[in-house]
Amino acid sequence: MSDLFFPDAGLDLETIEAGMVSRKIRARGGDLMMVEVFFSAGGIGAEHRHVHEQVSYCLAGEFIFTIEGEAVTLRTGDSLFIPSSALHGTLCVAEGRLLDVFTPQRADFLKN
Repeated sequence: MSDLFFPDAGLDLETIEAGMVSRKIRARGGDLMMVEVFFSAGGIGAEHRHVHEQVSYCLAGEFIFTIEGEAVTLRTGDSLFIPSSALHGTLCVAEGRLLDVFTPQRADFLKN
């Protein structure tokens, strides 16, 4: 069952930017990966692109997302889709958390 169940107590919190952005890989398997990202107000997910498709669900807070030059505001309960290779980034306006799901898995998020 260890490949199928991911208790919170066993998950590492990885610091992306000290005091601003951190993340936990919540679950992964097959071609899917689910990641919770924690942001302080002012935290930035710098613009980038990757081959993975991504959906993001706003668990809390408020974010300004830019996807291929189009800016949208994401608030608690909102979600969005980021196509493969689309340039995207976010600014956290009010402290919050995002739940990101990727396919395929983000191998670059895994520790060796």
